Amino acid sequence: MLKSDLILPRLKKRKEDIIPLALPADYHYLAMANELTQLVRTYIGRTRGELAEALRAYEGDSVEYPIIRGLFNVLENRCQFGNTPAVDPVKLRTALFEKGPVTLKPDLLTTTSRLQVVTETAAQFGILPNEVEVALFADLAEERILLGFGEPVTPGDLIARYNLEVARGLLYWARDVQITVHDTYKDVFRYIKLFKLMHTVHPILPQGYQISLHGPISPFVKSTIRYGLQFAKFLPAMLLCKSWQMVADVQPPATHRPLRYTLDDQTALRTHFKASKLFDSKLEADFATEFEAKYTGAKRQWELVREDEVIVVGDTVIIPDFSFTHRKDGRRALIEIIGFWHPHYLQRKLSKIRQAQREDLILLVYESANVAEGVFETVEAGEVLTFTNKPVLKQVLAAVERCARVPSYMVNSKE
Repeated sequence: MLKSDLILPRLKKRKEDIIPLALPADYHYLAMANELTQLVRTYIGRTRGELAEALRAYEGDSVEYPIIRGLFNVLENRCQFGNTPAVDPVKLRTALFEKGPVTLKPDLLTTTSRLQVVTETAAQFGILPNEVEVALFADLAEERILLGFGEPVTPGDLIARYNLEVARGLLYWARDVQITVHDTYKDVFRYIKLFKLMHTVHPILPQGYQISLHGPISPFVKSTIRYGLQFAKFLPAMLLCKSWQMVADVQPPATHRPLRYTLDDQTALRTHFKASKLFDSKLEADFATEFEAKYTGAKRQWELVREDEVIVVGDTVIIPDFSFTHRKDGRRALIEIIGFWHPHYLQRKLSKIRQAQREDLILLVYESANVAEGVFETVEAGEVLTFTNKPVLKQVLAAVERCARVPSYMVNSKE
C-alpha cells in the first residue's frame, strides 16, 4: 500500500468530484518503470539501505519524485528481505557494550581499542571478527539483505499495479461507500469478510444488491488507521465483478468537505486478487453437469444458475449453491448442498439457515454429514433431502416444484 504523501499528488478535484490520475503506459513511464525494475534487480544480495541510497541517486532532483517513489514502493513490496546472522544481534550488542567505551586506537584515557573488543567478543561467541561486524545491526530494516524479487514483472504490469494502488489508496479517507453489484456475489462478500468491513446489504432485485460500507472516517468506526488500511485493500475485489458501480464520499487531507469518488466496471484498473473457482466441490460440479446433460431443449422447464442470490441474515449472508427458475412463470427455488464438513462450520451454517426462514430453500444433505441424526429436519427451510452418493435429480426437481415461489419483486411489479 502506498503512503498518503505518494497518493495525494496523484489526485485531481473536479468541482464536487475527485479522481485518481492514472499513469499512462507511454514511452516515458515505461522506460522509468523498466529502469527502476533493473535497479532493484542489480541490488539482490545487498542491503536495503544500499538500495535506498541507489533510489535517491536515481531520483536526483526530479520533479516526478512522487511517481518514482510510488513505482519503487510497488517494486519493494514484491521483494523478499532477510538475513541469517551468526549470532542474535541483541545479544551481540549487549556483550559488546558491556565491555565499556572503546576507541579506534588506544590513548591515555581509553586503553581498549575497538578491534580488541570485537576480537574478544568474536571469540566469546565462537565466530570470526568479520561476522561480528555483519551481525551487529543485522536486525535493523536497512541492514536486511535483498534476497529475491518475486515473480517477473513487466513495465506495463508495474504501471498497472501502481495505478491500482493510487486508486484504492484514496479509500483511506472514505466516509461512506455505496456499491451496487450484479454478479460474482461470492467473491465480493468473501473479501468483505476477510477484511472485516462494516457493511449492510440491500436487495435491489432483480438487478442485484447494494452494499453500504462504513469507511475509515465514518463516525461509526474506531481504530481509523488500521481499519483504513483494511478498507483500501478491498477495492481489487470489485474488479472481479463483471457489472458493478461504486460511489464513495471521501475527504482527503486539506479538503474542507467530502468529495465524490466514483468507479464502475468500465475502469481500466486491473485486479491481482484471485477469483473463486466455479464450483467449491466435485459434488456441486457433478450436480450441475448431470442436470445439463439430462434436461436439455424442450425437456427443460427449469433453468439452473450458480450462486445468483444472496440471503441477508443479520450481519452476514448466505449464498445458496444454485437456483432453479421456472422458464414460464418465473418461480424460483434455492439449493444448498451440504456435504462432509467440520462440525463447527455446519453449526454456523445451520444457525444462519434457521434465521433465514426461507420456504424456498432446499437442503441437500449428505447422509454422512458430520451432525447428529435429525438435526437438519429441525431447521426452518423448505425441504431437506438426504443422499448417499449424490443427489437424485428426480427427487430434487420434485422438491423444487413444491417449494418454488414467485419472487416478491415480480409480484410487486404485477401489482
